[in-house]
Amino acid sequence: MKRKYDQLTDIEKSTRLKNHYIIHIAFYAFMFNLLPIVFISANMSDFILYMLLLGFPALIYVAGIIFALYNRFKWIYILFPTVLFIPAAFIYYNYTALVYMVLYAASAALGMLVGNILIWIFTKKPAVSAGSSKIKADKKK
Repeated sequence: MKRKYDQLTDIEKSTRLKNHYIIHIAFYAFMFNLLPIVFISANMSDFILYMLLLGFPALIYVAGIIFALYNRFKWIYILFPTVLFIPAAFIYYNYTALVYMVLYAASAALGMLVGNILIWIFTKKPAVSAGSSKIKADKKK
């Protein structure tokens, strides 16, 4: 049975977070290191630029939303795409591609922010009506 994030113990939260970190790190490692090999070997150099500008930020944004839905906002998550892009920037591109790290960090942060907003919207507790028994119980005390 799945429980809400707030009801988990600290050990359960840390185990869950560790598993999600591993999944997202593997996803970014695959995305930054294996996809460029495919595009370079297929002589799709124009497509690589579109992936750097549009594809990777979009994937990072969606991954950030998914991460936030399960683990809330974690600052360290913003470092995953930026740090994992550094080796790929020097191997497949040149040092000028390091500028994209800012875009990837912003995409991850924005994705987690949207994920947290979605959590806030869909887990909002309904307002207490005027004739509620909770208000009457508070007045009796």
